[in-house]
Amino acid sequence: MTLIALEEHFAWDPASTGNTVATWLKSGNPVAYQRLYDRGPLRFEQMDSAGIDFQIMSLFDPGVQEEADVARAVDLARRANDVLAETVRAHPGRFGGFATLATQDPDAAAAELERAVTELGLVGALINGHCQGRYLDDPAYEGLFARAEALGAPIYLHPTTPHPAVMAAWFAPYVAQGMHLASWGFAAEAGTHVLRLIYSGLFDKFPRLQMIIGHLGEMLPFAAYRIDRYYGLGGDSGNRLQRLPSEYLLNNFYVTTSGNFCPPAFACTLEVMGADRVMFSVDYPMDDNEDGATFLASYPMDAGTLRKVSSENAIRLFGDRLPRHLGA
Repeated sequence: MTLIALEEHFAWDPASTGNTVATWLKSGNPVAYQRLYDRGPLRFEQMDSAGIDFQIMSLFDPGVQEEADVARAVDLARRANDVLAETVRAHPGRFGGFATLATQDPDAAAAELERAVTELGLVGALINGHCQGRYLDDPAYEGLFARAEALGAPIYLHPTTPHPAVMAAWFAPYVAQGMHLASWGFAAEAGTHVLRLIYSGLFDKFPRLQMIIGHLGEMLPFAAYRIDRYYGLGGDSGNRLQRLPSEYLLNNFYVTTSGNFCPPAFACTLEVMGADRVMFSVDYPMDDNEDGATFLASYPMDAGTLRKVSSENAIRLFGDRLPRHLGA
């Protein structure tokens, strides 16, 4: 069985210098810290021990998206993508890459996506949520999404720290407990961002655009029924979508298993999204490759579903941007 993992991170300085989570890993989990900065032996060792054939790497959250100097952010994104492309070229049978984009400048982000895909051979892009409080439903990003649709390049929407106003209103008393991070805040932030994109009509404008979200769907599969039932309750009939919100979730999004190896949650995700829309991921190195692979192998599903989740859906999504030996 071929196993493809696609929410797998790396750090690269200067873009990752001072990163909060990386700094914590350096003292709290030095093994994960070493793996985060490694793009070779340590990564291969973990992949091989888990039976992972191919890993699509992305620059560690928040990438370059917190850089206040826009020109520097654009330059760092370009350099980070060049570095990642060098790694992919050195190991084309084992690694692919998602481009990092400086979403501070929507036009530059669109241009860099095209360069990364057409010149560097990367498979798409990963965007770390809002950029300094600006969300991707801003009309300024329509050019970026138009470019992604035209290229057939998926965009992975990865969580980031919630909006400053949300941090102040919801999470400020519980920062020490990490409530704003992966335990709750990341999923609430990313799931809400997805709904903003859907409600904005983005996928009516770009119906072939494909996006990916991790962690078994950032709670959206569990909530899909109520989202549809109460869509439009605010009474604005002039801006209604062409379809129900869940239909865009099922047609324009793929969901990965990254960092959420929970059988009941996986059952819900498979039931709601369908086997054709779920893909394997680990969230390396914050989560362990062997844990992720063992979870997938031990979950009771038929052989066809297992093949789809482990590799076939990724191969269909990315096509010939993946190496042929994987089945692309």
